[in-house]
Amino acid sequence: MDAAEQALTTARAKLEAEAQNAKETKAQIDELLSWAECFDKVNTETKHMIMARLIERVDLGDGYKVHIKFKISKAQFEGAQQ
Repeated sequence: MDAAEQALTTARAKLEAEAQNAKETKAQIDELLSWAECFDKVNTETKHMIMARLIERVDLGDGYKVHIKFKISKAQFEGAQQ
């Protein structure tokens, strides 16, 4: 019984941590989406700042191959749209 109660306590702590993580991720996505709405209306310097928050890195390869790593995943972005 004690082992089951300990497992339940651990599972609840993990659930709470995941809920907090989800809340923080949603706040970040909401912030990114609000930037997207005003992107067309701002000056070039502000656009650069917005892009710096969206893009983690850009890699250039042979044959002009470009790989862009975003700070959020496509699934996260699409989930925020629903």
